[in-house]
Amino acid sequence: MTVLLVDDEANARQLLRSLLAEHAPEFEVIGEAETVKEAVKKINSLHPNLVFLDIEMPNENGFALFEYFENPPFKTVFCTAYAEFALRAFEVSAVDYILKPISIEKLQAACRKVLQQSPGNLSSQIQLLRESIADQRLSKIALPLSDGLTFVDLKNVLYFEADGSYTHVVTLAKSYLVTKKIKEFDDLLTQNEHFFRCHRSYLINLQNIKKYSRKDGNSIVFENDKWIPVAREKKADFELLIKSLYL
Repeated sequence: MTVLLVDDEANARQLLRSLLAEHAPEFEVIGEAETVKEAVKKINSLHPNLVFLDIEMPNENGFALFEYFENPPFKTVFCTAYAEFALRAFEVSAVDYILKPISIEKLQAACRKVLQQSPGNLSSQIQLLRESIADQRLSKIALPLSDGLTFVDLKNVLYFEADGSYTHVVTLAKSYLVTKKIKEFDDLLTQNEHFFRCHRSYLINLQNIKKYSRKDGNSIVFENDKWIPVAREKKADFELLIKSLYL
């Protein structure tokens, strides 16, 4: 896989080049650029399969690269030092990234992911990422499916249901089976007050509850008439959250 390195710091480019040569030899660095405009020229002339892209660059940040390519003909791994919220934005948009300072283990993991990556709509992913970071909130999530990515509004999600190493993401319109554990979605949405882990098998969207019953145990019914249990140890937290949001 041919690679272009885009970073305004020469030392950072040299370090990444050295790490790839030693620890990911199947990735061949064919060029470097220190600005977005230089990167555009290199991409058009060298046609790399993959771009390692620094975000925090002077004049134009890394996101500006995608204003020059309506349908990017290359895969992208962002190199970033962003804070915790932005990292969740990367996760929900299914955009690959590595944190600075770059570790060998994280670089190798990113490279493996790129090699296994299914085709996706990179423009849509970048748009979702930029909106999430700008608004400081997560409004959509990209679901990796066997044939690519599906973008879902979080407000339309009813619940996430665990199924071993998979998760059923159930929305108002349909259900998706995703190759992620429910804990990964729980971690992503931990600061979203409308999502609550009511049971080890369920992460629910409180905005789409139709009824809550204390009879025959504690359970919730959703807009699709699905009944979901509330674990005994979660009952007090659930009722307190409902009271704070809606009563």
